[in-house]
Amino acid sequence: MTAIKVKRTIVRRTRAKSAAMRKSLRELSRPYFAGERVVEFTIEALLFAIIVAISAWPVLAAANALGEFLQQV
Repeated sequence: MTAIKVKRTIVRRTRAKSAAMRKSLRELSRPYFAGERVVEFTIEALLFAIIVAISAWPVLAAANALGEFLQQV
């Protein structure tokens, strides 16, 4: 009976190489996301203001109707 020997090569990355790769990817994406953040915040603030304005109108109308009702009583 013969034994079969299999050699395999294991490549391991050191922490310095993987940290450097992550750092460079982060540096590449930072300017893009900085610009996106401003645009996204502006759109979300505008949509929030529209939703607040739409939801405030029925509340103010109900308060006005209640005030007129209390003046008649």
